[in-house]
Amino acid sequence: MTVSRTLRGMNSVAPETAAKIRKVAESLRYRPNKLVEGLRTGRTGMIAAVLPTTLGFYEAALRSIESSLDKLGCSLILNMVSKDYGQDAMREELRRLHRCIDLRVDGVILRPVNDDANAVYFTEVVERGMPLVVIDRKLPDFDCDFVGSEDRGGGAAAAHKLLSLDCRNLALLHAGARISTSRERREGFLAEAQGSGASVCELDCGGFRADTGSLTDFFRSSAAQSVDGIFAVGDLLARDALQVLRNLGRQCPRDFKVLGFGHLLQNDPSAIRLATFDQHPSQIGEEAVRLLMDRLDNPGKPPRSVLLPAAFVAGDTL
Repeated sequence: MTVSRTLRGMNSVAPETAAKIRKVAESLRYRPNKLVEGLRTGRTGMIAAVLPTTLGFYEAALRSIESSLDKLGCSLILNMVSKDYGQDAMREELRRLHRCIDLRVDGVILRPVNDDANAVYFTEVVERGMPLVVIDRKLPDFDCDFVGSEDRGGGAAAAHKLLSLDCRNLALLHAGARISTSRERREGFLAEAQGSGASVCELDCGGFRADTGSLTDFFRSSAAQSVDGIFAVGDLLARDALQVLRNLGRQCPRDFKVLGFGHLLQNDPSAIRLATFDQHPSQIGEEAVRLLMDRLDNPGKPPRSVLLPAAFVAGDTL
């Protein structure tokens, strides 16, 4: 019992005795069995993250999650989902969630592939009482802790920025209504732009990338001929639009202004310095760990949402 108390870090052992025990344990290369310890404490010290394989924006969030957990003495188990939408993506995501349950992780940080998922989708997570924190994409039909950007406010800020530069014929490139981040940025942009009397033409790109053909047809259309300001709900869409408009002989920022969202291209030396909004992914990771740890200690708390305001980043496209 004396050895057990010492190796568990308890202070009820005489310092000299504890020092001798730790010295012997070190010479024997003793390492505690966390799985066995978890049977006693109910915690394994393992946290799972389920993220897309194309990390992009989530890379900084992942580093922050791992660093925050390491400071707490916890280990990260990373699960990566290769698909982003549809039934195949949902099946892959559920398979990985179930694997996390089988490993008896203490909790999960999830970037969902399905914004419409509800309690039935998360049946086993609910039945097991496993803490779940969702990041970036909201789950309106499932009540859980959430950390993400103030997307609606970011969209409104984008419209305000373009309007302040005397842009009145605006184009909006978005990723469709099924993705909460795109949907809310679009809604915020339209409310601010149309409330100020500006005209807006929009293109649903079906995702955060667009093919050259659809963008070319859009910017050649009569509705987009006089566009002088463009807001893309993601930086990659903004980059695609810039390339297409260059091919059409239009120059930025002389002929039009472009504003993205995400601050994803800062490490790409070949890319134009895009004006955009920083979502602070590192802070999202830190907040996700904080909420998860608090949920472990206080399982009865109502679910909470942390929305981080996006910060404008100046660039050469305005």
